[in-house]
Amino acid sequence: MFIPKAAIFDLDGTLLDSMWIWRLLDEEFLRRRGITCTQDYTDAIKGMGWLEGAEYTVSRYHLSETPEEVMNTWFAMSADFYTHRVKMKPYAKEYLQLLEEKHVPMAIATSMEPQANIGLVLSAHGITSLFQNITLSTEVSRGKGFPDIYELAASRLGIPPSDCTVFEDILVAIRGASSGGFQTVGIFDSVSENDWSQIQKEATHTARSWQELL
Repeated sequence: MFIPKAAIFDLDGTLLDSMWIWRLLDEEFLRRRGITCTQDYTDAIKGMGWLEGAEYTVSRYHLSETPEEVMNTWFAMSADFYTHRVKMKPYAKEYLQLLEEKHVPMAIATSMEPQANIGLVLSAHGITSLFQNITLSTEVSRGKGFPDIYELAASRLGIPPSDCTVFEDILVAIRGASSGGFQTVGIFDSVSENDWSQIQKEATHTARSWQELL
């Protein structure tokens, strides 16, 4: 059983089994328009923001929709996915409930976009009330390769970084949190499988399943 003094959780890929939805969203969006989703399209847009990706999609496939209409469609589709299709990782909810029983302060630090999906998915799984704050990547100037988002979440908990444990699934985030003096737990996700051996070296603790922490 692993009980931290305070806990800061990432959402996508950590508490949520959700990293698959973006490929499926691409496939369903294009299929509805008679277009087959190819790997080069997925690779091209995965690093783009919503507007840039929508502009690229409209231009590449000569769509009659505007980029804003494409974005709105994506937003609606992703909201449906997060509300009805995205599941929590096995035993993640049980772990959160254990920490609640132990009176461990908990926060979320996420870069999820669009941000409206955060409330939707937390509500869908009945875990909104477990967290003392939700800190967004847009509230800080640097990404998760730096400790800023975790420091803000910790300050809102009123707890120093040295007494907080950050739970993340990607190597860059483990490094960012570690650089701020946080303990870290690397949670396995298949998207980061190639980095797992390095995560095991750099994180304070690792777990392939939330069950291991119970």
